Amino acid sequence: MRLVFIVMLTAVCGFIAGWYFYSEEAPVSNQNDALTDVADAVDEGAYPAIKVASSVAHNLGIRYALAERKDLQRNIETIGKITRVDPMARRINTPPINGELAYIAEKEDGDFLERGELLFTIVSEELFDLQKVYQEAALSGDQATAAAMIPNMRQMGLSLDQIVALQNGAEPEFPVEVYATEDSYIFSRRGFVGESVHTGFTVFNVGGHYNVIEVTAEIFERQWSWVEAGQTASMTVRGLPGSVFEGTVARVQPPVGFTTRSLEVALKFNTNDPGLSQSMFAHVSILGRPKENVLLVPLGAVIRTGSEQRVVIKHDDGSYQPVVVVAGEESSGMVEILSGLQENDTVVTSGQFLVDSESNLSVDFSRMSPTEITQSQSADHHHHHH
Repeated sequence: MRLVFIVMLTAVCGFIAGWYFYSEEAPVSNQNDALTDVADAVDEGAYPAIKVASSVAHNLGIRYALAERKDLQRNIETIGKITRVDPMARRINTPPINGELAYIAEKEDGDFLERGELLFTIVSEELFDLQKVYQEAALSGDQATAAAMIPNMRQMGLSLDQIVALQNGAEPEFPVEVYATEDSYIFSRRGFVGESVHTGFTVFNVGGHYNVIEVTAEIFERQWSWVEAGQTASMTVRGLPGSVFEGTVARVQPPVGFTTRSLEVALKFNTNDPGLSQSMFAHVSILGRPKENVLLVPLGAVIRTGSEQRVVIKHDDGSYQPVVVVAGEESSGMVEILSGLQENDTVVTSGQFLVDSESNLSVDFSRMSPTEITQSQSADHHHHHH
């Protein structure tokens, strides 16, 4: 029995001596040659900067981008349904004011019209008088009166080029010019030079050899302010792979329902593709109104956790540091940064997760007591020795 006790006592003493030896030889930090903590202290809530060897950064394929202030193009992706197929793709061209036909294109029924081709012009004494008043105000320096008159002249059919010419002293006798808005064919033509016409008089009835496809789609509440009539839209249909149809937003409906909080938009597409039919579903993309002058970084630069959002920035000394940010809207592969970054900060877009995890590990060690650090390092060294 005494022999057994002596053997056990010898083993325990040997283990204690060995543990003491390893703890004395254990490294005093958790640093390595590739990733090192360059912060002397960690503020509460902050992450320490990490130094990354250039060879390691190259092997990791670390890439960068600048935080830049520019417009965020907001694209809306949604599902729509073809609600109408109109084979009578007709468009009427009427005068915007009452007046006299001064010119009409020499075209007959069935003739082809090119987009931008001049169809007819209208002269009006009322419009001439308005041009004179505007020109007098503009040349006399009465900018307030002149600016107030521009919307009315635009509504009456004057172009911006004509208004600028009036400001430069051109003769105030410009006619209203009406142009073809798209390639089309003439179905009917009415009127002759010198004839008095009114705003409801149809001079040309034109159209294309295509169907007008109307698509109804729903967008979310947060996207309400992004959409307005006339914006560009595109559509793809699963049954017609490889075909992309270009169209426009025709109208935006009032909000519907308190449960879905959705908004309906109507889109129009001109096409002669026979594969489209009513009630088909389509994937719709709307080029929405951009959000101007916001701070943007690539979407992939943002690290999202359950409690916060972070990006890794590169300092001028070559070190890397995770910083907490508040992200805003996302679109087209970019994300708005509301706070946490400055313009022209360099952010990491590839390889940032390794740097972020190393910095988090440094935070954990900085919050441990010296005794806990020594025990953790000794245990790690003992484990590797064995």
